[in-house]
Amino acid sequence: MSVSEAVRDLVGDTVESMELATRNGLYLQPRCRVCKNDNLRRKVNDQLSVGASYAMIVRALGEDNAKLAKCDRVTIDSVRTHSAKHFPVQNVAKATYRQILERRAKANGVDFVKGVATAITPWAFFETVMAKSYENLVDSNTKVDVHTGMIAAGRLQSLMDSGDDGRELLSMKVQLSVICNAVKSTVPEEQWDEIIEKIEEFEQHQEALDVGTDSFDDDEPFDPTEFIDDDGL
Repeated sequence: MSVSEAVRDLVGDTVESMELATRNGLYLQPRCRVCKNDNLRRKVNDQLSVGASYAMIVRALGEDNAKLAKCDRVTIDSVRTHSAKHFPVQNVAKATYRQILERRAKANGVDFVKGVATAITPWAFFETVMAKSYENLVDSNTKVDVHTGMIAAGRLQSLMDSGDDGRELLSMKVQLSVICNAVKSTVPEEQWDEIIEKIEEFEQHQEALDVGTDSFDDDEPFDPTEFIDDDGL
């Protein structure tokens, strides 16, 4: 994903979140077919929490949908939008685990949209366990003994010595999020498109520079004697 695409997605999500209305302590979007129906919202959120695919959720709502007008029935697209934009606001913790499920499912070729199986994979399971364990770790009542701390320090040092590229990528994502939040909080909405266009122009310029330097790449090491003739001139 390019920087401009990431900015566009973050801006879009923020605009949608700003439109949410508060009701019964929850942030709800009146135009969302899931949000505006209390019964359907509870069912959809519960199914999202346990890893059901979007198609499985819609099938589970068959009887409920049959009682509604066509314009109010929950579809796969309804669930997709709700999961991405509204569920995280309504239940931060469960939405975090859902994001892990979908990310890991996508990476491993599991269809979490129209699939007949859940989005749960071994990778998602272990990552969720790790995230849940961290919640307990940062609890003020949790005690960590010296032996465990020493093991953690050793593992951390191993990661640092390995030069893991993931740390740099994570740092870049954090920096990008900070920049986007700063832009969205200070720049009028009508100027967002202009900002995205400037970013795209910069990316195109950078790509042109990269292409221009490719011709200088040489797998062979430079030999300073290569251009000296037999007479030494």
